Formats: sequence, structure tokens, C-alpha cells
Amino acid sequence: MFRWFLTGEEKPRIMDQSLVKSMFKRARIQGVAAMIIGYGMYYVMRLTLGIVKQPMLKEGFTPMQLGSIGAGMTIAIAFGKCLNGFLADRCNIKKIVPLGLLGAAVVNFILGFSHSYWVFLVLWFINGCFQSMGSAPCIVSLSQWFSKSKLATYYGVFSIAHYIGEATTYIGSALIVAAFGWHSAFYVPGVMCIFLAAIMYKCMYDRPQAYGLPSANEFEGEVEVAKKEKEKSTKEAQLEAIKNPYVWIVALSAICLGIVRYSVNSWGVVFLQEQKGYSLVAAGSIIAICPIMGGIGSFLSGIISDKVFKSRHSVTTIVFGIVMLIGIIGFCYAPAGSRMLNMIFIAIYGFGLGVNLCFIGGMLAVDFCSQKATGAAMGIVGLLAYFGATAQEFVNAKLMSISKLVVDGKTIYNFHNIEIFWIASVIIMTVVIVPTLWGKKVNKKEENQVEA
Repeated sequence: MFRWFLTGEEKPRIMDQSLVKSMFKRARIQGVAAMIIGYGMYYVMRLTLGIVKQPMLKEGFTPMQLGSIGAGMTIAIAFGKCLNGFLADRCNIKKIVPLGLLGAAVVNFILGFSHSYWVFLVLWFINGCFQSMGSAPCIVSLSQWFSKSKLATYYGVFSIAHYIGEATTYIGSALIVAAFGWHSAFYVPGVMCIFLAAIMYKCMYDRPQAYGLPSANEFEGEVEVAKKEKEKSTKEAQLEAIKNPYVWIVALSAICLGIVRYSVNSWGVVFLQEQKGYSLVAAGSIIAICPIMGGIGSFLSGIISDKVFKSRHSVTTIVFGIVMLIGIIGFCYAPAGSRMLNMIFIAIYGFGLGVNLCFIGGMLAVDFCSQKATGAAMGIVGLLAYFGATAQEFVNAKLMSISKLVVDGKTIYNFHNIEIFWIASVIIMTVVIVPTLWGKKVNKKEENQVEA
């Protein structure tokens, strides 16, 4: 059964260059479009819980129960993303990513009819297993169809998928909940994504060599890179990625990125409702600005880093870590009465997050590795990033629980300690990435010594 997932055998090389160009063009356009839309809908299947926390609290769920449900998913994603990253380097991505979306859609549909904490806990964990089949395999597909020199740019283009999904959730799901109740936010998108999974499978592709095409590096004329890639086996490349200290530095920074990113995703709406008094639709609309600006940041990340910072990706990451810090401080402490100010600061934070999600979220680590270890590098970073995402569920839930006050029979939550937790995470994330400033120089020196 598992052999069905493996990448296809290399077919005889197509010699007609015009046909090669047209096949590359079609596969790139269809593949990237399918992954952007499909992976965007992964996020709709993932973020619903953050939208419906207040009505679930009113129905009797506790903050710790909601934190445990959320943590169940992130634990599954952490280990699943690592495993799927290593497997994706050897597999037909066309058969992995659509299956993950299909499974997540079915789980969400079932949850739309449940009121049980234990059902949510188990099925949200299973949802996380399917969610882990998205990101790393998609980046592997990009590395197969785009040369190393162009990967950062198209990684940024693909990364708008996160934000399409987030914006769709915060606006669309909030409106669905307001109209039909909180259960509908699970089963309505679930039905849609079952059909989208089939479309995604139709439009995606295996690696170029499985169709008689050259590798992306060879197609773009990057002969030296193509030669080096051929000299290494997938196993050797993956072992090098595991031993590379800079991959682990990026992964450590990704822990803090996972904390702050999923804190805002998972608790941002309820923060605005409880701390600042906004309605569900108003809170969802404010948080929706984050993925919109994040999408713009991700789309421009490769261009900004290449043109403004001369491809010094570590410098780009540190600069936009500071941008994130300004945004998150402003978002936490902007007065509740100024909706515009809250929107401006979440936009600043979202733009910085969009840029850094590309680099800390994987591109920096991939940059230190062979393309044959793209999935492995993404898996390592993803594992630690989702440890952070898991930790924030418990920490935020605990901080929310201990701050609870009951006044005249009404439960009130204080978010002061939570705000400090979010801000500290961004500071640590930025500081940890500093040693990678020297990473490329060290790698280059080691390569020259080997060649000598």
C-alpha cells in the first residue's frame, strides 16, 4: 500500500525543448495554484476552533479543555510534519497533499454534529495528523519544480496560502457562526473541502523526472547546482540536514514563532472579545487583517530579501522580527475604543509575520541544505515550531484560567500575563536567529575545503 505513495520512476528524457518548456510552464502554474488554494483550505479546517471558543465556553467547555483540544492537534502536527517531511523527499506529492485535505474535511464534517469534549479531543488530534500532510510536502514540490535560485521567490508566493485560509476563516466562518450557530463552522467548510481535495489531486504533479523532464536546476541552466545535487543520495542529504547546527538554530527560533503565531490565531478573537469588548464579527474582522497583510508580506518576502537585503535572508528575518515586535506590542496595548489603531497594529504584526513565516518557517533552514533534503529540513523546523504551538495552547489556557474572576455571576478574564507572554516570544524568536548571520559564510568555507 505504501509503495503507491512513492515518486514515479524516471522516464526517458523528452528531447523536444519546446515541449519541455510548455510542460514546465503548465505544471508550475497548475501546481502552485492548486497548492495555494488547497493548502489555504487546510487552514480553514485547522482554525475553526479559534473562531468558536466563546460559544463553546458558554456551552460548558472550560479554557483548559479548549487548550487541550488545540494542543492535541499541534502535537499531532509536530510529529506528523517531521515524519511527512522526511517521507516527502521520496514520495509523489500529488498523492499526499490532497489526501490530507480530504481527511481533515471529513473530520471537520463529523465534528459539526458533536457536543462531546472527548470526541473533539480525539478527532482534533486526528485532524492534526491529516494537517501534517500539507506544508512540508508542498515545499518539496516547489523545490522539485523551481531551481534553488528561484525557490525563495516562489516559496513566498506559495505562502500566501496560509493567509488565504486564515482570512477565509476569520471572516467567512465568523459569518457562518453568526447565521447558523457554531457547529456549522465545522460541517459547512468540511463539505466544500471534500470536493476541493479532488480538484487538488487533478491539478498537482509528481517530480519533473517522472514525466521525462530535466530537474528544475538543469532546466534553468544552473549546471553546478544540478551536478552537486546528483552527487548526493537522498539519505546522505537528509543526514547532512540533521547534523547541520544552523538548521537547528532556525528550528529553535521557530518554537517562538509557533508560540506567537498560534497564540494570535487561536486566542486573538477571544482576546478582543473578552479584553476589549468587541463582538465576534468585529473581532474576527480585526484578526482577519493579520492574514491579509501576512499574505502580502509572504508574497513580497523573497523580493524584499533579494532586492533590499541582497539575499541576506538572516538580516531580513531579524529586521522583520523587530517589525513583528512593534505590531504585537501595539495590538496588545492599543485602547479598546480605537478600532482603527487595533487594525493598524495587527496589520504591522501580520506583515512582519508573513515575511518571517517564509524564512523562519523553513526557507532559512532549506537554504543551508541540499534540495534533496528540503522535506527533512522542513520536518525538523516544523517539529519544533509545533512544539511551540502546542506549548502556547497550555500556557495561554492556564494564564486565562488563573486570571478568571466571577463578578455578579459573570466570568471575567484578564489577559495581562498573556500579553507579556506573546511579546516575550517575539523578542526571543528574533534574538535566537542572530547566529545564522554567519551560517552561509561557514557553509561556503566548508564546501571550498572539501573541493580543495
